[in-house]
Amino acid sequence: MSEKDSREELQELLDILKVEQEEDRKLYESKMLNASIPERRAQGLTWYPIVVKESYYGVGDRLILEIERPSFKEISHQFQSGRVAAVFTNNQDEEPESKLAGVVTSVRPDNIKLTLFVDELPDWFDRGKLGLDLLFDETSYKEMENTLQRVIKAKHNRLAQLREVLLGKEKAGFREKKTLSLNPSLNDSQKKAIENVVFAKDVAIIHGPPGTGKTTTLVEAIKQILSEEEQVLVCAPSNTAVDLLTEKLDEKGVKVVRLGHPSRVSESLLAHTLDVQISNHKDFKQIKELKKRAIEYRNMALKYKRNFGKEERNQRRIILDESRKLQQEAEAIENYITQDILSRARVFTCTLVGAASYLLKDRTFETVFIDEAAQALEPATWIPITKADRVVFAGDHCQLPPTVKSIEAAKKGLSVTLFEKCIQRQKADVMLDTQYRMNEKIMKFSSVQFYYDKLIAHASVKDRLLNGDPDFTAPVEFVDTAGCGFEEKIRSRNIQYFKSGRSAVAIKTFYSSG
Repeated sequence: MSEKDSREELQELLDILKVEQEEDRKLYESKMLNASIPERRAQGLTWYPIVVKESYYGVGDRLILEIERPSFKEISHQFQSGRVAAVFTNNQDEEPESKLAGVVTSVRPDNIKLTLFVDELPDWFDRGKLGLDLLFDETSYKEMENTLQRVIKAKHNRLAQLREVLLGKEKAGFREKKTLSLNPSLNDSQKKAIENVVFAKDVAIIHGPPGTGKTTTLVEAIKQILSEEEQVLVCAPSNTAVDLLTEKLDEKGVKVVRLGHPSRVSESLLAHTLDVQISNHKDFKQIKELKKRAIEYRNMALKYKRNFGKEERNQRRIILDESRKLQQEAEAIENYITQDILSRARVFTCTLVGAASYLLKDRTFETVFIDEAAQALEPATWIPITKADRVVFAGDHCQLPPTVKSIEAAKKGLSVTLFEKCIQRQKADVMLDTQYRMNEKIMKFSSVQFYYDKLIAHASVKDRLLNGDPDFTAPVEFVDTAGCGFEEKIRSRNIQYFKSGRSAVAIKTFYSSG
């Protein structure tokens, strides 16, 4: 149990988060300020060149750009919905600070919608040589900060209770267990973990060492909860983890809406995103027609942009008003379609910060599932928890920790996750003990070192060797390279230890095919 009051602990965490934010800002500026356009593009921070396919006024008369990159499509990027970006010009005749900032509201692999902070486009915008820069991500930090402040201030409500339980101040509660109808292909530890989830009142933890079927168990647990609840929220710290869960749930026939827009998605996954589901809705044709007419009116109004008198000015205002009315009507239909899709979904999947989306603003859930919780910053983990009555964590704190860019912040505790705190301070976890990935001898070291020697190799892999190669008759081989002059070094930026050459002891592990 922690000796600190829960509010004091979270207030300290809030201060540490600001240290991390400042370090993150410095790293971003070092990448952007001294880098050329090709260098920024290679890092996924810039699109250049870009083509502006459309510009129109949305809800609240906000000016929206639809941007496309016609080339360099093979380069992955870091643009995401909710991030701030700026259109810039590479025209040498323009001022260097000529930029148009806005919020990214929609992302597909090579298309972006940007809602601008200005009402009209500047003159340089029409002269070409345009690009798009990703600006420093203040949004994620603001969401984490706002969430921590909300959790700190919580009194006499469910969030306050969860705060005390998750930080170990109060004991986690469980309902009386009863017999469940579970998938017979699951092993005993997986069944026990699912039972732990179903009967938890506050929190349940699925501790999944490598190869133990954590994702399979989590998906089965979600299905069990859906037999009692209408909708659940499923989150993870990375888009990759969210996408995997989305695919696995879809394979089980669960109706999923994937919120947010990962920079690269497969065609099969794209169908689960909200944008595509909106475009496939039976009423979407009305939106397209209204937007088309709105653009036509706006293009008519542009004829009166310069050198016109009072009569032309009035005519331009009338035409622009009509364009905006049509656009607002289209937005109203889109909002209706969105709510229709969301109301029929069984599972919402998104990143932790994505749980702060306006689409979930007025929605609460009985249960939130957080996968890879041992790789998530604690401030971000609290975001989806504020929307739920109970939380289910899945992960493994004996593997990779969360990414922390500030050494100072890491030392002060930002590298310790809420998952790790809860597993240490509560008795709400079940460890999956049967692994299906590797030979027993390969597994043995990690089992002894990290998992109290409780891991069991399933019969299907226990004695498995690399097939078809007579040179490899053992599952693991140790090669001693001591005395070769390879010294250990430290990369100070992110506290990584590495060798200047090969490691002092090289371990070769061999998996059989499949």
